[in-house]
Amino acid sequence: MIVIPISILSGWLSQFYQDRYLTLRIMVITLVGMLSLIDFTDLFGSANENDTYNEGYPLAIGPVRCIIGSLVAFSSIEANESYVASMMSKILPSQLAIGTFNSGLLINLVSTSARATGDIFITILGSVSIRYLLNMLIIPSTALVAISMFLVWRNYEAFAV
Repeated sequence: MIVIPISILSGWLSQFYQDRYLTLRIMVITLVGMLSLIDFTDLFGSANENDTYNEGYPLAIGPVRCIIGSLVAFSSIEANESYVASMMSKILPSQLAIGTFNSGLLINLVSTSARATGDIFITILGSVSIRYLLNMLIIPSTALVAISMFLVWRNYEAFAV
């Protein structure tokens, strides 16, 4: 229900701004959503002395913060997907658009293998500790978003197409 309105908003915004500008700005929103999902009481303090969840602590992630953070992070990642696809279609050489092993197939293979790798990663982390699974997933993801932001910022001129 949220993907279609976000896609419409992304298309409307792309009429007024460059894809590279929107990508960087949406990544900032993604980073804010991801940071709001980190349960800081698991990282610092004595809130996790017992094996229960950190109810009642101000920095603990509750249901409202989890839902809002997830919606913000997911929506901004979905919005960013359209800008990245648009930039890739402009940057990739035209020779990769023909034949059997074209750019569309390669992107599909990469995304499918990324989903499978993500499922394996979640399974491994869940077997390590189900109690800290959220932080074990969100902290590396937040770092990947920050690295992606740095790479887009660093190569900002290369995306000027």
